[in-house]
Amino acid sequence: MSAPEPNECRFPAVETVPRRTIYVLLLFLSLASYRGILDNRLFNDDFSWLRAARYDMTPGNLFTFRVVEFFRPLVNLSFWGMEKAAPGNIPMHYAFNLVLHFLCALLVFHLALKLLESSLLAAAAAALFAVTSVHAAAVLWISARTTLLSTFFLLASINVLLASRGAAALRTGVSAALYVLALASKEEAIAGLFIVPLLFALGGRPKGRRRIPTAALAVFIAISAAYLLFRQTLMGGYVRGNWGPGGHALRNVAGGFLDQLYPWPFFSLFYRQGTIIPESSSVFTPEIAALPVAGALVLAGFAARKSRAMILAVAWALLCLLPVSFFRYRFFSTASISQNRYYYLSSVGTVMIIVLLLSIAWKERSRVRQGATIAIFAILCAGYMVRDVRLERKWDDFTRMYSEIVTAIIEESDRNPGLATIAVEGSPLAFPYLNDAIALERPGRRALEVKGGRAGALRDAPCLYVSFTGAEPKRMQVERIEP
Repeated sequence: MSAPEPNECRFPAVETVPRRTIYVLLLFLSLASYRGILDNRLFNDDFSWLRAARYDMTPGNLFTFRVVEFFRPLVNLSFWGMEKAAPGNIPMHYAFNLVLHFLCALLVFHLALKLLESSLLAAAAAALFAVTSVHAAAVLWISARTTLLSTFFLLASINVLLASRGAAALRTGVSAALYVLALASKEEAIAGLFIVPLLFALGGRPKGRRRIPTAALAVFIAISAAYLLFRQTLMGGYVRGNWGPGGHALRNVAGGFLDQLYPWPFFSLFYRQGTIIPESSSVFTPEIAALPVAGALVLAGFAARKSRAMILAVAWALLCLLPVSFFRYRFFSTASISQNRYYYLSSVGTVMIIVLLLSIAWKERSRVRQGATIAIFAILCAGYMVRDVRLERKWDDFTRMYSEIVTAIIEESDRNPGLATIAVEGSPLAFPYLNDAIALERPGRRALEVKGGRAGALRDAPCLYVSFTGAEPKRMQVERIEP
């Protein structure tokens, strides 16, 4: 970024805060927001990753093995290594997510420092990133490690690219290697294809060596093209049952942007009913409101002479939603507890938007405006942290329910050791995950999904027939079926 625009606040009283103090603050905020996750259990894809890591992955297939049909070799390595070190240590997996989140917050601080050129604004942005609940599922869900790893390496890549020291060729090489690692963690890191040209275009007059070299831009484009071709060859296409192009993609970009700017902290603290957003039956509303919101933010940036920074923040938030917007469910909704993990990278832009707006409200000669700005920031942090805790408790309930269902089935199976087949009807869990959950705990046994009651289970006899009936909570019935 260029030097500060005229009349930009520099907050001289706090620009000299030691980096170590900022790091400790970010660690405290990360721990305080997600302090309860270590006793949570497994959910959906977690069963598949752990089963594959424990029984199927080997040093020979580690970087080619596909879990839940995705190619994410670096995630394979992380699960495999942790399962080899401490099999079944679920708290360690959650702790690893929390460490990754803290490291991402540190990288957000250094990135914002380069882009906003203010220690206070950078620290405030990183603090909001550490506590914001708009991407909580990325930390709460073990399988969302894919998002944490890809974001960590992508942010590290961009930080290196914008570094003020080191030869351009060296920075380009290290940055490119980190970008490859980001792509090897999750597909959404392809957002680098949009972010790097954005930073190149908005770089302005460089300060030191901070301008992105033209060669680096070409390298990022080449790596992105090679990755897309490789992934197409490996996985055979980009359109899946729950994912593909269409008008919903633009709607989801707008909806995800609105979701992140929605006043969650105020509702969390003062009006809890406002924390529920039902899925709208309308095709493009209220998401169409994202257009005037984005426009108003850009205009505010121009009025405050922070135009480049605000354009960058808004564009970052929108562009980083593009790679994940093709999912065929609505982003501006709270119907799914896990979907906000898709906002993790995008939220780097939205936290910068928020701190830029707060910096506009700040006025050095007005104690009233300073006090109001500090109070708003404190409310934002407190409200986000309260919502993080509530989401964590909800996540704990989900994972406890899954654990109880799996444990009950396994205990019944253990009472019938001669039956290796478990026929399940009406499972409260998505059946593929139930199958992986049983195989994770009892690798010699297999689960089959059946329909038609006892008659349907007879086709797989001898087996243990497990059926779930009734409304929530469902009742489990167990019967031994002989041929």
